[in-house]
Amino acid sequence: MIPVKLAIRNFMCYRDNVPPLYFDGIHTACICGDNGHGKSALIDAMTWALWGKTRAKSDDDLIYLGRSEMEVEFDFAIGQQSYRIIRKHSKPKRRGGTGKTILEFQIATDSAFKVLTGDRINETQQKIISLLHMDYDTFISSSFLRQGHADQFTKQPPARRKQVLADLLGLSFSDKLEKQAKKLAK
Repeated sequence: MIPVKLAIRNFMCYRDNVPPLYFDGIHTACICGDNGHGKSALIDAMTWALWGKTRAKSDDDLIYLGRSEMEVEFDFAIGQQSYRIIRKHSKPKRRGGTGKTILEFQIATDSAFKVLTGDRINETQQKIISLLHMDYDTFISSSFLRQGHADQFTKQPPARRKQVLADLLGLSFSDKLEKQAKKLAK
């Protein structure tokens, strides 16, 4: 997955007037700056768009203080194909209620974006995970070292470490081929 564009509104320390961040031409990047200036929030915005998860306790905690809703739009490419994920969240209307989250998943065509969104958030989320061949736990155990969690992979039980490696190496595809071959052999 190659990041293309990140647009955020009222997400963590970013308000609603933030210009989109374009990644074209960037091969390797280092995000540096003083503590509290929003470096980790950019990564959180990407993981929240992709998997609906961040280091925060709840989605409501991700909304900029004093605002009632937020939005992250994340464009990325896999191979030559471009995709877009738009995830929005609003605080509950009344105290003690639950907030509302909207998840949209789209694929780029020659002229526009075509909707891939499922009927439910869980269905759409599963489509995204299937496309990426990676869930959030695999990502933070293998590709992204969260601050204070560099040993995430080594702390996992052996079965989970094996699963993370199998996911990364695409071994589930081999398992599918093996099952198909056994079916055909019967």
